[in-house]
Amino acid sequence: MNGLIRASLRNPYAVIVAMFTILVMGGLALYALPVDILPIFRAPAVQVLTFYSGMPAVSVEKDITNRLERWTGQANNMSRQESRSIVGASIIRNYFQGNADPNGALGQVMSLSTGALPFLPPGTLPPVVLPFDPTATVPACIVALDSKTQNESTLYDVGRYEVRNMVMAIPGAVAPVVFGGKVRTVLAYLDRQKMQARHLSLTDVMDAIDNYNLFMPTGDAKFGDLDFAIDSNSMYNIISEMKGIPLRVGPGTAMFLGDIGKPTDTNFIQTNVVRVNGRRQVYIPIFRQLGSSTLTVVDSLKEEAPGIEQKVTHSPEINLRVVMDQSIYVRQSIKALVQEGLLGAILCSLVIVVFLGQLRMTAIAICTIPLSVLGALIGLYATGNTVNVMTLAGLALAIGPLVDSAIICLENTHRHLALGDNVRQAAFLGASEVAMPELVSSLCTFLVLAPLALMPGMGAFLFRPMALAVAFAMIIAYVLSRSFVPSMSALLLKSHSEEEHVHRRGPIARAFAAWEALIDRSIALYVRGLDFVLRNRRATVAVAVSLLILSLGLLGPVIRRDFFPEVDAGAF
Repeated sequence: MNGLIRASLRNPYAVIVAMFTILVMGGLALYALPVDILPIFRAPAVQVLTFYSGMPAVSVEKDITNRLERWTGQANNMSRQESRSIVGASIIRNYFQGNADPNGALGQVMSLSTGALPFLPPGTLPPVVLPFDPTATVPACIVALDSKTQNESTLYDVGRYEVRNMVMAIPGAVAPVVFGGKVRTVLAYLDRQKMQARHLSLTDVMDAIDNYNLFMPTGDAKFGDLDFAIDSNSMYNIISEMKGIPLRVGPGTAMFLGDIGKPTDTNFIQTNVVRVNGRRQVYIPIFRQLGSSTLTVVDSLKEEAPGIEQKVTHSPEINLRVVMDQSIYVRQSIKALVQEGLLGAILCSLVIVVFLGQLRMTAIAICTIPLSVLGALIGLYATGNTVNVMTLAGLALAIGPLVDSAIICLENTHRHLALGDNVRQAAFLGASEVAMPELVSSLCTFLVLAPLALMPGMGAFLFRPMALAVAFAMIIAYVLSRSFVPSMSALLLKSHSEEEHVHRRGPIARAFAAWEALIDRSIALYVRGLDFVLRNRRATVAVAVSLLILSLGLLGPVIRRDFFPEVDAGAF
């Protein structure tokens, strides 16, 4: 480290350029880093969704979920499996070990679920296999389709077939479902007695509707120089015309759908209701994709909402409004952590002013705080992390330790200046003499953070980014205290004789001199107490052991009550 200190003292302007480089790169990293409330979930997880409309949850669990669990559970490097069965749907989540390849895990589960399809009940839709992000289970925001004139069926159709497609064109946004509204359908209401009189069953009617409501690719036909694409769409556009669907064809036995029933344009049974300002409306939850920023998704959606309103059907009558915004809580959490970090930096600055009494030293120490934080942001960007509650908490916790390096170096420089060394020599000795103790102290902090960084499972997802933020900040702070602090000390500080000649005549200088005298008397009192303890080593150790035993005796009942309630009191 002495070589780095000497190089910094010889090239102060190169150090200044390096600091500006950290400022620029750190600012770019802060702009490029995604911002969210939680870190990115990097452990591979795959979700398998399987649908069978109308099947009870018990049958879904027995006939679909159980079989798919056995098949997809054969994937390599899988750590655990979760499942949920609801009416008409099976949800299986396969969590893989952290070293598993996400694409390989997705491919394995997709192949295994496809292999299980022949063993599922007839009519089961093919499984939908998607990557799963547990941090994106709560919508980033909710968009409501509000209208005073359009009915629920129209709102549902506009939301499902128009708004969802335009929302999913926004980078990072996903709009999987629509809640509320009525799902349009065509139902044929049949007369049982008329069917019995004509010897018809329900399956006869269903087969006839399927056979005569037909869409079939026909191809093209060439007539002369023209090539015509033939449209064979025989599906009904007007519901009343479906009465002419023939149910039975034959001389004297022809009968049609209108003879036994009535086709009606209606809706499925409504299972959920959404009210906006007291009116039944429709809303669409907007989720973010894996690795996307909640703030970016919400801000982009709000920018695109006016354009989406103008493009949808019945655009003057349907309004899009964001009725729930998760980014508000993200911004509030980040703002609170930033405020706490700034408050900590201000308090650290005040401590430096009070105990060192020099504004120039205070300025040097304060400059290390933003430089260390920006350097940590560069490290977070390089390792693929984001700005979130955990990384910001790590940076807030690191403000105290990272400014310690600068304070220790400056105080030692201040001591050498008081001993009469010139500024350049004091800057070198002040940084070099404390280099090893600071290194050992930083390594001890890293060792304390190591269990958090190496924690398996969900713990790594939450605490590893925080540990990395602290580590990056402290590494940058240690390098700054060996380069930036000594070079700036050599440039800005003055010898004590010059300081006394210039400043000792002012009232602030006299007040600080009185404060320093008080600190010196306190230190002298501490030294006398330390001498007494060293002269009575055995008594000191005995008192310390006695206090330890007394504290264990006082904590025993609390430990037994909270952690070992089943242990007999006599065990303590």
